[in-house]
Amino acid sequence: MKIKKETYNEMIEHCRNCLPYEACGILAGKANLASIIYKIKNVEISSISYFMEPTEQLKAMKDIRNKGMEMMAIFHSHPYGSAYPSHKDIELVFYDVCYLIVAFEPEFEVRCFKIENRNINEEKLIIK
Repeated sequence: MKIKKETYNEMIEHCRNCLPYEACGILAGKANLASIIYKIKNVEISSISYFMEPTEQLKAMKDIRNKGMEMMAIFHSHPYGSAYPSHKDIELVFYDVCYLIVAFEPEFEVRCFKIENRNINEEKLIIK
């Protein structure tokens, strides 16, 4: 997965601004490069789980389609824990996109996964 540096930095900033709660959103782009971020409210207001606000999510998906782009990734943060999908994260997989997790503690890390039929495969994250 490739992501523009500016978009990556904006995603990290959004996740930091939502602490101590999980942040979430969508990354979109063209030609296998994510260049647009949609910051979506976590309606669970929780530090251990997220659920995107449905109206905001639908609006983002319509905007992506109207711009002729594609949804490339769904991201969320783990304020306390590693950047690895939780059981609930795996249950929330509905789209064939990358899933990015931004972790803050015990250490800062960002990892990217493809999750299909409960199989988790880490993907290389390239920041351009």
